[in-house]
Amino acid sequence: MKVLNYTYILVLIAAIVSCKKLDEKPASVFTADQFYKTQEHAIAAVNSIYNGGLNNGGLTMYNRLMHLGFEIMSDDAIAGQRVTNADVRSIAVLNHSTTNDRIDELWKEHYIAINRANIAIDRIPLIEMDATLRVRLVNEAKFLRGLLYFNLVRLWGEVPLVLHEVTSLDRSTIHVAKSPIETIYTQIIADLTDAEKLPPVMGGADAGRATGGAAKSILAKVYLTRKEWEKAAAKSLEVIYGPYGYDLFEDYADVFKAETKNGKEHIFSAQFKSFVNGQGNRLASSATPVGIPGIAAAGTDEPMLPSTYALYSENDKRRDVTFFTEIVSPSNGKVYKFEPRFFKYFDHSTIANPTESPRNVPVIRFAEVLLIYAEAVNEVSGPGGAYDAINRVRKRAGLDPLSGLDQSSFREAVYLERRLELMFEFQRWFDLIRTKRMVTALHAVGKTNASEKHYLHPIPQREIDLNPKLVQNDLWK
Repeated sequence: MKVLNYTYILVLIAAIVSCKKLDEKPASVFTADQFYKTQEHAIAAVNSIYNGGLNNGGLTMYNRLMHLGFEIMSDDAIAGQRVTNADVRSIAVLNHSTTNDRIDELWKEHYIAINRANIAIDRIPLIEMDATLRVRLVNEAKFLRGLLYFNLVRLWGEVPLVLHEVTSLDRSTIHVAKSPIETIYTQIIADLTDAEKLPPVMGGADAGRATGGAAKSILAKVYLTRKEWEKAAAKSLEVIYGPYGYDLFEDYADVFKAETKNGKEHIFSAQFKSFVNGQGNRLASSATPVGIPGIAAAGTDEPMLPSTYALYSENDKRRDVTFFTEIVSPSNGKVYKFEPRFFKYFDHSTIANPTESPRNVPVIRFAEVLLIYAEAVNEVSGPGGAYDAINRVRKRAGLDPLSGLDQSSFREAVYLERRLELMFEFQRWFDLIRTKRMVTALHAVGKTNASEKHYLHPIPQREIDLNPKLVQNDLWK
């Protein structure tokens, strides 16, 4: 079979029939005709979506790729002096082009995972298996597809909407034009609405999989992004008072510790394990200072130097969880001090090789749902009914409750609270885009290349060259 460099080619899933958990890797290769025959195949097919788009090592989207693909563009981070990759340096200062390899990879990884989701959605209903599990697996695939398209539409605007398995290399099939934004959002909402039927809780071996609460939470965020305030508020309430058992951890640090992963605050997270088939979280390695005995092998390109440490007050308990400024060498016991660096994903159990951090990356957690509710309620009727939600988040941080604000001041307070609470969780860029504050915010921190064209990513030039139906975003032509 001739392999072509197209995003939309058929992805043949390699899997073992006993593949039950998200972190298990396939050992045998099947063709499409041999696969999708049994219940075990159905489970493995859905696991491949998680593994392909969310949970494996390397530069996948919820590992380092989202940071290098857009978050480093924001006012929360800068490229360190030792960054040698020209594409990383250019995107950090918004001087990138249509051939930037991080943007190209971000596009490709999303569509690989989407194609796997499409295969699962098309094929699993035809498998003779437990009926309840069959419905659940299809709805998990729909949740993941909805989440992936939500990322794509926010980053690129109009994109190709591919909803079925690609079974032919015929050019009329693999060349797909962009769909209107409204059409894409209609599909996102449909997929997430179906996924609301998922079980409210997944425990044991299924911990980390999509749930009905995760679908409702992402839906609330979709409505917030679309400024459908009443729907965002209502959907948030379904999560806050639903049968999910969500709550804030008492200690902010527990949000990120490996030993408390998939806990009561975690609605949906990208799952990582240390020293398990390369499934460690590499985000920590890029924030680790170089030249320290015992950990000198990691962090040599320093792409995650934060510019935001001073935003936190000294009594904000989140500051010293989000950043660290010193570390004890595992080799000589000395304390080494340095300028602030991101800390959320650094784990001392893998200090000699931070690329293998076992800490998960939150995709959405309960604190964000509270802030979605607060923002939406304020936009509908002012801050009166929104204080309780935001003050729950502030109380955990050790901050005084808010009161007596007008609608505009409360809006700004929510924006700041989101920034402080969700720092380095791939939210800042999306927040700047949806609130139309990107250019002003970036100019304020010296990123003066920021302009209106950066509200959307360019379509990767490789895709334009290969697909004659694709048209470049207007301001990037």
